[in-house]
Amino acid sequence: MVFFSKNFNKQSLFAIAIIVVLVFLMTQISALSIQVSKFSDTNSSMIREIGMVREASMSFGNDLNEVRKFLLLPTKEYFKFEEAEALDNADKNTDKLQLQLFKYIDFIGKREKIAENNKIYDKYLLDLKNSENFNEILDELGLVIKEFDLSDNASIIAIGNNEYDFLKYFLDKENSEFFYRTVFLKEEKYFDSFSEFEEFSIDFLKDNLERSFVKMARTKDFFDSINQSLENEEVLKFLNEKELKISISKKDDTKTIYLVEDIDLHRFAEIIVDEENLNITLQDLNNPSNKVLVNELNLSLLPFLKKLDLISRIQLEVINAKNKIEELISDKGFLLSLEENNLKISDTADEDDKRFYYKIYDKNGNHISSVVVEKATGVVNIVDPNGTNSENLLFFTPEDKKKTIDIPENIPEYSNNLSSESGKFNVLIAGKHGNLIDTMIFTHVDEISRKIKMISIPRDLFYNGRKINSFGFFYGMEELKKALSDMTGYKLDKYILIDMYAFIDVIDLIGGIDITLKNAVIDPTYRTVDNGVVGTLHYLPGDYHLGGKEALRLARTRHTSSDFARAERQQLILKALQNKAKNFGFGDADTFYKIARTVLSKTDTDIKLEEAIAYYFKYQSFEISSNNVMSSGNVLYVPPYTTIEQCRARIAQAEAEGNPIPNCMNENQAYTLMPRDNNWNIVKWFFRENFEEKTV
Repeated sequence: MVFFSKNFNKQSLFAIAIIVVLVFLMTQISALSIQVSKFSDTNSSMIREIGMVREASMSFGNDLNEVRKFLLLPTKEYFKFEEAEALDNADKNTDKLQLQLFKYIDFIGKREKIAENNKIYDKYLLDLKNSENFNEILDELGLVIKEFDLSDNASIIAIGNNEYDFLKYFLDKENSEFFYRTVFLKEEKYFDSFSEFEEFSIDFLKDNLERSFVKMARTKDFFDSINQSLENEEVLKFLNEKELKISISKKDDTKTIYLVEDIDLHRFAEIIVDEENLNITLQDLNNPSNKVLVNELNLSLLPFLKKLDLISRIQLEVINAKNKIEELISDKGFLLSLEENNLKISDTADEDDKRFYYKIYDKNGNHISSVVVEKATGVVNIVDPNGTNSENLLFFTPEDKKKTIDIPENIPEYSNNLSSESGKFNVLIAGKHGNLIDTMIFTHVDEISRKIKMISIPRDLFYNGRKINSFGFFYGMEELKKALSDMTGYKLDKYILIDMYAFIDVIDLIGGIDITLKNAVIDPTYRTVDNGVVGTLHYLPGDYHLGGKEALRLARTRHTSSDFARAERQQLILKALQNKAKNFGFGDADTFYKIARTVLSKTDTDIKLEEAIAYYFKYQSFEISSNNVMSSGNVLYVPPYTTIEQCRARIAQAEAEGNPIPNCMNENQAYTLMPRDNNWNIVKWFFRENFEEKTV
């Protein structure tokens, strides 16, 4: 036991591990050397085998040299194979340490150069501001310094009069780029001395002030004319009749863009004002050929507006609804969904005076339902084959899922004491995509049974006034741990918060994972872009070798499958990762290092390095025995709510039918989950049912 003294630290452990690897590699190389000698004595038929052994031997030699470098030992040439290419490149420096030092010096030099340049130009700007000579010239020209700012990110000085900025200097300190901006141009420029900078500034103002003033006056008149055209009485009358408006969409150094749109923000045209060339482009967004370049707007705007393809809002809603349905009908994911349900849908719409019909058929060709677009409102309804029992598609909800577990009528009253037993360990595995946490898996490790049990906690669970997935962002991970511990009755010992992109990188680094899907997976809410083609996420049943991106899709999607199916897929992915980790050998040291570096760079955790190593070796062979999820299928329910889209559909239907407009915009519009009967003891009961070993 002396070996595990207080002086035995993680460096000692790592050194011993390195020595073990060293001995192992030397043994392997020695054995390979003997094999090479034997092969060399045989006839030429063994050349291919010798080449294969040589490659393996060189690989082991390289691994061993990496270990020797880490231990600060000189490297050795264990096998000498003189290649023509190597001899040709004998004068090249391949020493990694020296090359990295070159790279580092170059980085430091650039950083120092940027800092020095920023310092120089900050001084130039400050000296220009305080220069008596320059200020005298400004007085003569009737100009002043309108803006001056030296900040950490950028420095600015602007010179002009009460109406205009004639000259502005801008220093971008990230790359030490120095620009000057006038009404005519924006250019990058550098100076060798302050006197050169001051002289340029004075000469530029003297030589260009009159021209700049004329240009700016013309620009002002130009925009005054545009504003007068936009406020023209006939133009305003036309806009009012057609329920249109014109507003600024974008403004940059040289262009201002106005949008012509209706009250629902459907865009019909753009008015693009080119300030540099003082001209205007009128572009019909629904008809690219209707494009006009003019110098004045007052005579051109109204005729242009009258030529626009001003489809009414309802017509546009109808067209958009038909386009969305027909786009979906050709989507491979949607077609797979139809196939899985033994259904077919008509490719094109039937039509009568009131509706467009897309008919749905069963496997025997019987017409069982229709999806219709109402011409009067643009609302999409579902109707019976005879056209009756119309129901707004946005309001359609399947029958409530049946409970998949039996919940006792009398749930015990659990205390606030947290379960924290010897031999049991709880860790939160969380994944984020942006600021908010996307996935939360409460993991329970039982060292006695050597089992790992998991419960996925939905991000929409509403706890103490907000969704649970926002706790980490607003209050920190320790508060999220505390909230989950209090909610479940089990003390969370540790947490791991990993960025979803690290999940992708890790799976790609280990060469992907292999899983088998028993059922098709389709998620219409998950749009994919593969080779430039936009589609719906879908997988047929079968065997898959998945890269990081594909594995992440399967781990996150849950729309048309149940939460339990999602948990099952997560379990498959975790088991596949576990199997890959079990097969890691000494030759995977570089991969293991890359994985560790990737995970650490994109992970927030309260697990120390030595703890992580201990957990890996201690728990890697434990069985993942169950993976469950809190959902509306068991202990949770969805409180009533109305989405913005549903509200808009209700308003549109009320308008079309001449009924009072519902005030649904003030209703609850957030999807949330709560425990059944608002009883949080149900959650604690659920965790005990899943985590505790049953006794017979």
